[in-house]
Amino acid sequence: MESAKISKLTGPEASSIGIRAGGVDDVGSLVSNNQDLPTPDPARFPLLTFTVPASGTETVAFTISAQTFPMVIYWGDGTLSHTPALPTVASHAYTGLTPGDQITINTSMSFDNTWKGVPSVAQLENLTFWWGAIEDTKINLNLKDLGITRSMPPKMDGVFNNLNLKGNSIPGEFPSGINASGGLFINENNFRGDLPVFRSNSQTNYSVQGNGFRGTIHDISGDEQIVRYNASRQDDGITASTVNPRIMLTGEIPNLSGCTSLIYYHVGNGGLAEYNKGLVNNLTVAADFDVHEDLEEFYAGTAGLSESEVDFILAKFAAKAGTFTNPKKLNVGGRNAEASAAGLANKSILQTAGWEVITAPDF
Repeated sequence: MESAKISKLTGPEASSIGIRAGGVDDVGSLVSNNQDLPTPDPARFPLLTFTVPASGTETVAFTISAQTFPMVIYWGDGTLSHTPALPTVASHAYTGLTPGDQITINTSMSFDNTWKGVPSVAQLENLTFWWGAIEDTKINLNLKDLGITRSMPPKMDGVFNNLNLKGNSIPGEFPSGINASGGLFINENNFRGDLPVFRSNSQTNYSVQGNGFRGTIHDISGDEQIVRYNASRQDDGITASTVNPRIMLTGEIPNLSGCTSLIYYHVGNGGLAEYNKGLVNNLTVAADFDVHEDLEEFYAGTAGLSESEVDFILAKFAAKAGTFTNPKKLNVGGRNAEASAAGLANKSILQTAGWEVITAPDF
């Protein structure tokens, strides 16, 4: 039998050492075992690696649900835990570690239900997140604000209720096989490639802003499920000139009157930051464009709209100025054409009705 030692390797090779002994106590909580351990099993799934802080102590926790099959979490210090029968927080406290060493947490198989990172994960020093242990997660996956910098496996797929990768720095293309049937939150990353698929009549939130996507915006007309659609501020890092701008998104702003749950719609390309980089969208407005009175915010700034299109949007909003449930902000400014006198008259009507309205040349 080989004694457990902390691995100083990095990456998936830094497999923690554990045994398949131990189990679940009477209330279904996680049970750890400290014993002499056999040779590491090479068929383990890496979850994350971190550096031991100067204190030599650390606590790691994440939320998991019941898994389809029993699995083991190898904590990387010679201890392990078995997944419970009920949703819980998997937590492990490390003590007496050597500062500067690296710990890699592995699992006996990939999670297949729900996995959610909590603040203790994001606070780990020199965190490296490996996708192996969560690649088969299917129901809910929440990796929000964990500082992830590794690209996703291209063949990663699955039908999620909610997928939240917001606020990381994940590069590369977003896997086309992923179906986030409820909510897709991948905003504020470094994704490139085609705009991700929109799941019509199932998604409640589509948030992909703050990446580097290109392509055609989606026709969400008649979709009664969508609450927020946000494809704004696409920046692929390639600076162009404001005279000959680089077009990020194209397509037609659809009729939104049938989107009875929609409160937020944003297909603009940000503000001065993107404008000064020469990054714009080139959109048109559907001939039957209209809006539902529950819509609260509408943004189509720096979208390449003509004077007639800007006027058309203002007129459609103004026609319902007194019926909107919670009027907040309408932006058709930035690098769009300026509104005509008629458009500005409708702007005044909307402002009187409680809207903040931005038209070109303002952002």
